[in-house]
Amino acid sequence: MNLGKFEKDNIEYKEAKNKLPKSIYKTVSSFANTKGGIIVLGIKQQNDKLIRQGVKNPQQLVDDLVSTIGKNFNFFPLIKPEIIEEDSKYFVQIEVEEASLSEKPIYKLDVGPVKGGYKRVGSSDLNLTEIEVQRLYQGRLHSPDAQPLTETSLSDIDVRTLNIYRNIRKLQKEDVRETKLSDVELLRAYKLLSKNGKNLNIAGLLLFGKDSEIRRQIPHFRLDVIRIKGTEWGKDKDPFLSVDLQGNLLYLRSQALDHLYRFFLTPFKLGKDLMRIDDDPFKRALREALSNLLMHQNYFHYSPSQIIIYNNRIEFRNPGYSLKDPTTFNVPGSELRNTLIAPVFYDLGWADTKGTGIKTQILPLEEQGYPKAEWINEEINDRFTAIFPYPIEEVTGQVTGQVTGQVIPQAKLDDRIARILKYCQNPRSLKEIMKLLEMKHREHFLDEILNPLLDKKLLRRTIPDKPRSPKQKYITYKINKDLKR
Repeated sequence: MNLGKFEKDNIEYKEAKNKLPKSIYKTVSSFANTKGGIIVLGIKQQNDKLIRQGVKNPQQLVDDLVSTIGKNFNFFPLIKPEIIEEDSKYFVQIEVEEASLSEKPIYKLDVGPVKGGYKRVGSSDLNLTEIEVQRLYQGRLHSPDAQPLTETSLSDIDVRTLNIYRNIRKLQKEDVRETKLSDVELLRAYKLLSKNGKNLNIAGLLLFGKDSEIRRQIPHFRLDVIRIKGTEWGKDKDPFLSVDLQGNLLYLRSQALDHLYRFFLTPFKLGKDLMRIDDDPFKRALREALSNLLMHQNYFHYSPSQIIIYNNRIEFRNPGYSLKDPTTFNVPGSELRNTLIAPVFYDLGWADTKGTGIKTQILPLEEQGYPKAEWINEEINDRFTAIFPYPIEEVTGQVTGQVTGQVIPQAKLDDRIARILKYCQNPRSLKEIMKLLEMKHREHFLDEILNPLLDKKLLRRTIPDKPRSPKQKYITYKINKDLKR
């Protein structure tokens, strides 16, 4: 190692004889927010001298840093640790890369951007000022989703998804200009390509990319739909079921809606723009929350987005706090985090161009007789949660028929139906389905479970013209075929 006599703007020495010093996170933040730099562990500074003490357990130090750094910061700083041996002593050299404009400021999650964000000035790590934080956020707002992905190419586009987009747009307006553009022209019109036209940017990949390439480029990106069989979630709390959805945004929205509609046993009827035409204000509000979750989330965040379905409420957890102050949700206008993804959602009819979706679809719920929606906006944890309590009749007013004195609550019925629909993705006989549910009363099963699913077109018969055929089986109805893979 070629060490200078003093620390400077891109070099930091730390003793770290037995464990990681707490100050290392401060320096990682300052290098990431400035021009990058190198941290060397095993060097003690004494007056004007550098004493090469070395460290006793270099591999443990590297492991501790790698395992904790992502949990400490709002974005995962790019670091390259290396163990160096000199004169029978071990040192750890950590290269910290400067963060991209769309990720700054890099700050410690537990204290927030002002107290937990740093900059490098000479050999010192200084707290960012509020003005500096504002400037960095303004820089981030200039389309973080426009960041080019240099390892992608036009071959990573899912052509089928582009065609689905065109079909939805044609349903809205037959002669709309975008439907007549070639694939490359369409991507260029929405600014989804890099300047050289050879690579996709983040927005292009997330909107129209192939699943395999999204997993490779943005491995942490997914949508979790979690069903809690109760009202609490956590260790030793209520049991849960979970499905992880991965793919581009058009596919994810379709799949998430599929799960929500199945849970609420809602007949799936679509208007010309694939919007529901026979639903109620509560379900429209859920659709608005889903669009906001997909459109406005922080795609650089290490956590997935989540839809958590409890017995008494649904929560939409968005990685990325709301840039618009929730106290002004009743005022038209929005603060866009992803300025390239948003226009595509607007053109598909999935979001309001005036930023009035929350004002028109969610805030009026209480006036329309539904429970008031709530939200938690956490700037420090970089997370936004929208909470929708169920209408009273969803959890207490609806019960199924009685069998030998037993009444089945709606929540339990919903869980049974979810199991049936998953189980019947392959054809199943009546006996097989009853065995799955451990039910023995045939008439009750037909009246309360199977026939309603057939009526609502959630299940269909494999031999529809012979309902009583001994070879009859049942299969999950293929909802919204055009949007499924």
